[in-house]
Amino acid sequence: MIIAYWNTQRASGLNSRNLEPQARCLWCCQQIIQWVLSIIDTHQALPSLIFLSEVSQGGGALARYLEIGGYRARYIAAGDRNNNASPCSFIVMWQEELNPDIRIIGVSQRRPLVRVRLRDITVGGVHIIANPDKAPDEILDDINELDTEPQPAVLIGDMNYAWSSLDKGRPGNPESLEDEVDYLYDWEPVHPRLDATFGKVSETGGLRTQILDYLWKSEDISRIEAMPPFPGYNQWTMIDHAPIAYRIHLNDEDELMTDEEDGMGDDAKG
Repeated sequence: MIIAYWNTQRASGLNSRNLEPQARCLWCCQQIIQWVLSIIDTHQALPSLIFLSEVSQGGGALARYLEIGGYRARYIAAGDRNNNASPCSFIVMWQEELNPDIRIIGVSQRRPLVRVRLRDITVGGVHIIANPDKAPDEILDDINELDTEPQPAVLIGDMNYAWSSLDKGRPGNPESLEDEVDYLYDWEPVHPRLDATFGKVSETGGLRTQILDYLWKSEDISRIEAMPPFPGYNQWTMIDHAPIAYRIHLNDEDELMTDEEDGMGDDAKG
């Protein structure tokens, strides 16, 4: 099973009268479609689940646009203080045959966790608060929520907590976030196999990059492979986050595959 996540930085203006946001939105859609086609070509598989975050008011039209080629899409509008669609809103795309149970957790208290229950695994999609002092608490809360699931689980998204900080102590807490998560839940982070997932170009032209987008997995997932949609992504001035993706296996012999993916694999073997 292949899952993906992309913080698309509000590039959801499909019907905007302004050409710039419309162009950014169409560019994002083009990248998603190209990646899906490349996965079919190289892996004889379809991405099962795709999360898009930081989707704002135009998300409804964009979700309808993305319902192509056997995919369904749902716009999830997380409200701000004025009950308008906030930057925490999501679009979830999934293979039509999966029939997922999608729930929004914690929307009234903090940035929401989009919990997607599938037949053999639960996937949480997040866009964590952009504050490195507060982000660890949100990550811990979301992992705590998913750890109660009766099946394997993963948390994927923009963690807004640098990968390089995971093994370091925090202000007022000498224990690293990675060690605390391991001690409390026996979960671990999985590198996205990208040099950076976030890039910010300064007014002087300097570039600052970090790995902010990645995945956490429960201990009962024995094998998982990062498969970046665009290795070497550097389109920071278009969308300042890179998409990430992972292929999940329950164990070395039993990969989580939909019936459609299984059939495609059989066809490829002849």
